[in-house]
Amino acid sequence: MGSKLGSVFVCMALALLAAGVPARAATTDDSRICGQETARQEQALRIPDRLLHAISLVESGRWDPDRQASFAWPWTVTAEGEGRFLPTKAAAISEVKKLQSRGVTNIDVGCMQVNLQAHPDAFRNLDEAFDPATNVAYGAQFLTELYAATRNWAQASAYYHSQTPPLAAAYKSRLLAAWDAARRRPDDRLLDTLAEIENRPAAGMILPGSLAGADPNVVAALPASDAAQIGAAHLAKTLAERAEAKRAADAFRQAALEKYRQHKLQMADNRG
Repeated sequence: MGSKLGSVFVCMALALLAAGVPARAATTDDSRICGQETARQEQALRIPDRLLHAISLVESGRWDPDRQASFAWPWTVTAEGEGRFLPTKAAAISEVKKLQSRGVTNIDVGCMQVNLQAHPDAFRNLDEAFDPATNVAYGAQFLTELYAATRNWAQASAYYHSQTPPLAAAYKSRLLAAWDAARRRPDDRLLDTLAEIENRPAAGMILPGSLAGADPNVVAALPASDAAQIGAAHLAKTLAERAEAKRAADAFRQAALEKYRQHKLQMADNRG
């Protein structure tokens, strides 16, 4: 998340949590927490179906080789160009304190990777910053403020990461592919099989005017300011990622169908 815009809305977000949103049910499966909260905020703030969920996957998505899928991880910390998936809330808070003790201030935290430098008033303390309900509520409110300014959900989602045009464009194409894949799946808010997400580190937010944590290939292209070239590259990348998202979704459906068929055959054999 790359702008201080929207930090004044934290009180509104917290009030929404307190007044109109039911408390999250206790769970021992931390992989479910971010998905539960993004679903709740999408409904409360009328954000398009699974858009906030897709942003959380791109921001803090964690690949699970056992389940062959990814999910947003609430104890994610990104700093110095590196995403860190900590095992617990306490460990995530400790990691941020260590970074801050070394003078690091550009730090993204939680499900929605809220940047503590760009949004210094978002949370009262680190315990609140890593509270999934509060973290997601703030990210959701910031997204809706960006939408109010742009009147375009896709552009607002790109600006969630960065308002530097080439960086926003690269993020936007990745996000649209994630959103497309999320909408093709049952709405379990737990797993996503999009190949473009699963093996990448957490994206994090880019501060205005900063290239910290940016893709080196994107940074190298920044001097090329020709709008037509950037537009053509963006379109080509978007189409390619959409095609890959469709291929991944189709492969998942075929694998699931084959597994079901094999199960039915096994059941028939057992009855015989």
